[in-house]
Amino acid sequence: MGRKYIFWLGLIMPLVLFGQDESYEKQFQVHVINIQSIFSSCVVFDVDHDGDLDIVSGAFWYEAPGWEKHFVADVDVINGRPDGYSHLPMDINRDGWMDILHCNFRSKSIYWLEHPGASLGPWTKHIVDQPGPMETGRLYDINRDGELDVLPNGWYFNAWYQLAPAEAGVEPHFIHHEIGEEGVGHGNGFGDIDGDGRGDYVGITGWYEAPKDPTNTAWIWHPDFDLGRTSIPIIVADVDDDGDNDLIYAMGHDYGVYWVEQIKEGRKHRSWEKHLIDSTWSQGHSPLWVDLDNNGVMEFVDGKRFWSHEGRDPGARDPLVIYSY
Repeated sequence: MGRKYIFWLGLIMPLVLFGQDESYEKQFQVHVINIQSIFSSCVVFDVDHDGDLDIVSGAFWYEAPGWEKHFVADVDVINGRPDGYSHLPMDINRDGWMDILHCNFRSKSIYWLEHPGASLGPWTKHIVDQPGPMETGRLYDINRDGELDVLPNGWYFNAWYQLAPAEAGVEPHFIHHEIGEEGVGHGNGFGDIDGDGRGDYVGITGWYEAPKDPTNTAWIWHPDFDLGRTSIPIIVADVDDDGDNDLIYAMGHDYGVYWVEQIKEGRKHRSWEKHLIDSTWSQGHSPLWVDLDNNGVMEFVDGKRFWSHEGRDPGARDPLVIYSY
């Protein structure tokens, strides 16, 4: 798995994606949208239904193609950090306009911002739950009903949230489902580990085997590994093309990018072997699993978080980078 890299030289400098094969080399040009933005997350979708993809980050959205700034909602700043750690796009009230859901660390809350509709005025905040500190959250179809569910990365809990079916006269709300108490911490993921066609929950010290009905049946805990404080999500994919899924992640607060090979030992048993991909950069936080160069092969793409833990992490002062593998 060779390294290709996008190196962030500065906000107004080009991003260059390098590869060992010269045919892969691509140019990435940075476009400065708001150099004064203090927010650490964003989402891209068509906010105003004009056919262009816009950007929402924190208190503002930016209208494509000229990136005019528009107000969304006030964002609480708690102990120096703005709330809003995930920016998950969901049409929660099913009115045809995309809303945004946040899973948050310092406020310990899950809340959603209701799109105002055609008026494009301020967005309305709705509290979903306050389950405890969350690094962020991701969307997966956990119960296989065709609808996306919310999977937070809770520091002290493992749970998922299902958007309740629409009912006349009932406000949109979410149903809370527990997974288990083991494996909590900085990092999680979701994907089919045991090959039964059901998505399983991956924690930092093992994985939960999904039941046939994850809404009212216990998940089975397998304490198979210890990954440390990982990026979010932990990617579940068949790295070595041997028919079973492996794990790929970066260390969220240390150096290192790794993949962990699943080795089957009969129908019910498996072992895991850890492989180093890269040890030259630190604090990879929000990886993607995408076909970046359109060659039919997926890449692991991740970037260095800016000033995590106020500079106390290993490599905190190293150059900011984005890499693909």
